Amino acid sequence: MNTYSDICLASSAGPLPFGEIFDLDRLRRSLRKPVLEWSDVKSLPPRLSLDAPSSVEQFGCWSTRPPHEKEPFLAHNLLHHLGLDISYTRLPEYIRQDPSLAAHSHIALMPLAQKIYSLNPLTHSGDEILMAPSPHGAKLSPNNHLACFDFMYYASVGTQPYEWQSSWSPVWRHIGRYLEFTEPIIDIVKGYVRRALQVITYELPPFITVHARRGDFVHQCWDVPSQCLAPLSAYVRKVKEIQGAIFVKFGIKVTEVLITSDETDLAFWKEVQAEGWKYIDHVAERTLDQYGEWYVPIIDIVAQSMGIGFVGSIDSTVSIVSAHRVEDWNQGITRMVNWGGRE
Repeated sequence: MNTYSDICLASSAGPLPFGEIFDLDRLRRSLRKPVLEWSDVKSLPPRLSLDAPSSVEQFGCWSTRPPHEKEPFLAHNLLHHLGLDISYTRLPEYIRQDPSLAAHSHIALMPLAQKIYSLNPLTHSGDEILMAPSPHGAKLSPNNHLACFDFMYYASVGTQPYEWQSSWSPVWRHIGRYLEFTEPIIDIVKGYVRRALQVITYELPPFITVHARRGDFVHQCWDVPSQCLAPLSAYVRKVKEIQGAIFVKFGIKVTEVLITSDETDLAFWKEVQAEGWKYIDHVAERTLDQYGEWYVPIIDIVAQSMGIGFVGSIDSTVSIVSAHRVEDWNQGITRMVNWGGRE
């Protein structure tokens, strides 16, 4: 398992060990397979250190980038932290979901598996082209013992792009659903939620969580920027739908609503307060000072997974995965709100 290195955070956040957030022991038991982190195989400096490990390994990796992209997807800070010097070879076009589309970023996992399989891999003459030498000048081809890739966001098992958005996605059903959070993270977040909901008992009451992604969405509606973001009232309607569905399914009335959002407009949060919804105040909680940059979004994401109902934003990766968690982990009910002037 790689460490987290998020392009949405400042480089000062440093990489985050995967096992600090996700319970890898449970994952190993569920999959009945070994799962390793880099720290299991080599000594690494502290995650906020600017130093590199004493040993630097050189590898050849694959790039999934389409032909019009001239450079691989590089995570400089992460590779420096891990002490890796990587050369990249471009994957052939037949691993794409639709090889006829030159600019297509989506790749298919089955031909990719055939390509990297250690025994008799699928190979055609001239299909391995060096895309970029390593920072130290090495020009290594990928080997049969360690497969590594620069970017796997657009990978799917079948022929449908963004397959992982669906609850039937094999990647979610067979792996993602078993990636539960660690007990220390859960305990921290329960404390945050307890304070946000103003609950004095140890046990949390049933509640509905909302993820209203807004920050970057406004820049994706060039034709109707003033109408791009869904109003809070759209989330209110979906919450009411869920409240009714929860009563039918569980026979309980859920009134507590916890909203998370990247919205910075104070007018939005005044609307939230007027609605009687609660939210985690990371400034008052001093989350950044106590835990660092990573934990601001992580606490929100873990909190989203704790609801018996969830309302998210269509096309948001965070919303999609949180909805899967609520449905599978809590047998909860979920809805999505559209944006960009769409209904």
